Amino acid sequence: QFGVCNCRNKTIRISHRLASMPDWVRDYVIVHELAHILQPNHSDAFWELVNRYLLTERARGYLIV
Repeated sequence: QFGVCNCRNKTIRISHRLASMPDWVRDYVIVHELAHILQPNHSDAFWELVNRYLLTERARGYLIV
């Protein structure tokens, strides 16, 4: 887990493991967690928000490997 969003109190925690990763990966995780504040699930509406970040696919691939 690279980030956690608490939708109730609207706080986000980011893992220290992201410190050694490229900025665009860290930015993706932040965008992902921020999107959970508006959509507390992984619905189509959630992914529409996340996919506004142009490097979403690249970052997701980086995190999978």
